[in-house]
Amino acid sequence: MASTSNPKRPSSSSNSKWRYDVVLSFRGEDTRNNFTSHLYKALDHANIETFIDDEGLPRGEEIAPELLKAIEGSRIALIVFSKTYAHSKWCLDELVKIMECEKEKGQQVFPIFYHVEPSEVRNQTGIYGEAFNNHERNADEEKKKKKIEQWRTALRKAGNLSGFPLQDRFESEFIQEIIGEIRRLTPKLVHVGENIVGMDENLKEVELLINAQSNGVSMVGIYGIGGIGKTTIAKVVYNDMLDQFQRHSFLENVREKSKDDHGLLELQKKLLCDILMEKNLKLRNINDGIKMVKRKCRIEKVLIVLDDVDCQKQLKFLAPNSECFHQGSIIIVTTRNKRCLDVHKSYSSYEAKGLAHTQAKELFCWNAFQQDHPEYEDLSNCILDYAKGLPLALVVLGSFLYQRDVDYWESTLHKLKTNPLEDIQKVLQISYDGLDNKWKELFLDIACFFRNEDKKVVTRILEGCKFHPKSGLTVLHERCLISITDDTIRMHDLLQEMGWAIVRQNFPEHPEEWSRLWELQDIKSVLPQNKGTKNIEGISINRSWDSKKRIQLTAEAFRKMNRLRLLKVKGDMVQLS
Repeated sequence: MASTSNPKRPSSSSNSKWRYDVVLSFRGEDTRNNFTSHLYKALDHANIETFIDDEGLPRGEEIAPELLKAIEGSRIALIVFSKTYAHSKWCLDELVKIMECEKEKGQQVFPIFYHVEPSEVRNQTGIYGEAFNNHERNADEEKKKKKIEQWRTALRKAGNLSGFPLQDRFESEFIQEIIGEIRRLTPKLVHVGENIVGMDENLKEVELLINAQSNGVSMVGIYGIGGIGKTTIAKVVYNDMLDQFQRHSFLENVREKSKDDHGLLELQKKLLCDILMEKNLKLRNINDGIKMVKRKCRIEKVLIVLDDVDCQKQLKFLAPNSECFHQGSIIIVTTRNKRCLDVHKSYSSYEAKGLAHTQAKELFCWNAFQQDHPEYEDLSNCILDYAKGLPLALVVLGSFLYQRDVDYWESTLHKLKTNPLEDIQKVLQISYDGLDNKWKELFLDIACFFRNEDKKVVTRILEGCKFHPKSGLTVLHERCLISITDDTIRMHDLLQEMGWAIVRQNFPEHPEEWSRLWELQDIKSVLPQNKGTKNIEGISINRSWDSKKRIQLTAEAFRKMNRLRLLKVKGDMVQLS
């Protein structure tokens, strides 16, 4: 697998040097309405960009400009050597140009020997010899004789190349062999983006999981919080391994595209069209779809990525287990819901890791300064501390601050304390939005009151709130919204800030209307003035706030809080009468 130590990786799904994947050179009178038309249709169905010379192109002494550009802009040239190919001076001129491009541009050339022997092409014998006898009889001028010698040289070189002889077999099988080889040589890379930094450790771990199952079917699930880089990891692995597979498919945004059975059916169609190299496929329902997936994917090894899976049903009807696939296949799934992988036991799981400080700094600097080092060292360090190694935050914030002055940076840092950037929050909140209401409340309690606290203590408190925390904490952990290490509940800074933003969102300037209070300034603006409302469910004064003045409270401060279920006071900052 390729290393990512160089941040500048290829960023597009195709090499910009090439306009087409394939250009077809053929003699229209021989094969336009039979073999070549079938070959072109198969290339088109396999999503291979192909240029074919239609009969409308003008024929003159020189190659038409459009055809010339097509030859120069094609990664691969397929030359259909049929019985009368050499009788056409235009075909021979095309061949000369193609062989020039092979030498000068690195174009790959594959001869197709259609009812002719390679030796006839190479040595200009048989019907090819007859064609050249005719050319030479009409070649009186020295210039024409020179061109004939160019034709002979081009035929000799092309005839010596490894190609596709028809021999004694069905044309349909012959065409499929050609398509398979061309598809292998023209992989459709998925777009990754520029400045991919710090993925080496993640890629190494995923590669180890794939290799550990190499004797059978490798099924790997990559899980983690939104924005941690799961999709990027999957894309890099997919692109690096693509040339090992003739049949492959990358399904993006599975969660978004499969909200109902119709969407799931469309994903099945996309998967099968990619694997079978067809454009249109009819399926009646998702049960028919999974039957066809199992039947077709057992025939030949495949490479499949299912990106952003969020429920068990999606895996059940797209890639349920290793028995559905041919040996040597690789199936990669990305998800924010580890439970999906645990239920489908064929999958090995890997939790994507955030970036170390050095890597995070480099990624941020590429986006903020278009270089690998910062211009504003102190302010950049503040951003790095805020992002805590989350690639999404580093990219979004870097792009947001690009070409901004120091005052703008300072203002942004100040705003981030209470207002996370919307582009970051939207991604993180997807996992929260997928929770049941009771688990949403549990998440908000942890974000506001219980981060970095002992799991057993928190469990006892939340049981008193009728939250069923034992199962709830498991769900939040599976959704990558919390982690539990050494019996302590952990949460990424940005997830905590997302929780705070959710609590504030309906009444940003009126903390008395929030469901939870956890900041000193908000508590001071509500409780001493007896402004509390029925919306308030929990209050926490459990930090070592820098305040010399105690908060004096009476029972009146709580009179309207008839839904208050949690009052957490630590220290002596509050004096209750």
